[in-house]
Amino acid sequence: MNLNHFLKTDRDKAERLIKSIHFLDDELLSDAITDQDFDGCIEVALSIISNCEELKRMHHPEQVVQLHDLANQFLSKGLNVSTIKRSIK
Repeated sequence: MNLNHFLKTDRDKAERLIKSIHFLDDELLSDAITDQDFDGCIEVALSIISNCEELKRMHHPEQVVQLHDLANQFLSKGLNVSTIKRSIK
């Protein structure tokens, strides 16, 4: 499981969500299908969707994570870093 595309502050939560998705899929969904509990299947699937949406929100390209880490290093040295936008003329 590669967590490099998550900010360091989000990595523990991302790991828990991924493990939860695997458990929901491997255990609960297969059991609900075997038992023909289709309402249960829907509930489990909605939980998987919710977890995936949260992961998608937290996921960032590796370059963004590297920039965030670099900005944190500057901040720890007392340099405040903020983003600026190019002015449109």
